Amino acid sequence: MAVKRRQEDAQELNLIPIMNLVTILIPFLIMAAEFVQLSVIDSTLPAIGPPQPVEEEPEKPPLNLSLAVTDAGITVLGADAVLNPEGSEGEAAPAAEGEERPPTVPCKSGDTCTGVDDYDWPELARILGLIKDEYPDDENVIIVPDSRIRYEIIVKVMDESRDDPNQQGPDGRARTLFPYVVIAGGAL
Repeated sequence: MAVKRRQEDAQELNLIPIMNLVTILIPFLIMAAEFVQLSVIDSTLPAIGPPQPVEEEPEKPPLNLSLAVTDAGITVLGADAVLNPEGSEGEAAPAAEGEERPPTVPCKSGDTCTGVDDYDWPELARILGLIKDEYPDDENVIIVPDSRIRYEIIVKVMDESRDDPNQQGPDGRARTLFPYVVIAGGAL
């Protein structure tokens, strides 16, 4: 007796639903992927153009606070003069003829600052606090970094000049010193 085998046709797989799912998921996954994370630091650009006329003369001349950042330290300048550590205008330390004036906040290690931690940040915060006490209405600071200063140091100077973590303001947070930072080119 001969056995008759039934021949079954192979069924084709329906891949269209899976392909539709992949087609939808790929753009969504690409949009959700984070390849580069960007951070923004608020600063303002220097004003361009002629100065605006002032109608009345203020009682106190503007501070024009500047922080010259070099690898020797940070020099605090204001109203076209070097500010001494007590926060009043005048010569910080007399320099001999032909020599450069030492920075207001010198490096901890001596002659040259080698990194972010080598700058005396508590001393800078103290000096800026004294200046803020003398000029409470001024909110601008100009940071003038030397061309060799690393970006991390500039960011740290910006952070130290904005807030004083050692003193609290009326709202319980760190006291605001000079929140509007302008970065200028070329150290003085």
